[in-house]
Amino acid sequence: MQNEAVLIIDHDEDDWMMITEVWKELQLNNELIFISSAEDAIVRIQKMPSAPFIIICELNLPRINGFELREKMLQTNSKKLRSVPFIFWSTTASEEQILHAYNLSVHGFFIKDNSMDELKETFKSMINYWKRSKMPPKVNVK
Repeated sequence: MQNEAVLIIDHDEDDWMMITEVWKELQLNNELIFISSAEDAIVRIQKMPSAPFIIICELNLPRINGFELREKMLQTNSKKLRSVPFIFWSTTASEEQILHAYNLSVHGFFIKDNSMDELKETFKSMINYWKRSKMPPKVNVK
């Protein structure tokens, strides 16, 4: 379970490059899957044979934003879509947005870091936390 893919839902390819570099430096074994839209994320997750380890989602996505994506995931009967740690990651956020996120049962809300060192610490903390946390089985869950 904890070796499953990490989904990064973000339309900014510059962020993809930075995350890829951080992943290499941290020597993380989880496959990174980058998805640029909420629509593609839903389709991709449903086609995956097992649930991803973590979903890290930009709040401000085109067409369907991160809040709407999370709402769709919670409304589905798929345990695969409901049981995965879901973390928001955004450039900025108001107190209202953070409250709204937690009302949608997200597992974290992080502001994008300004430096590679800060980004590395953030991802190291996120991944290490969820690798140590006990979670219900997600493999092959419909």
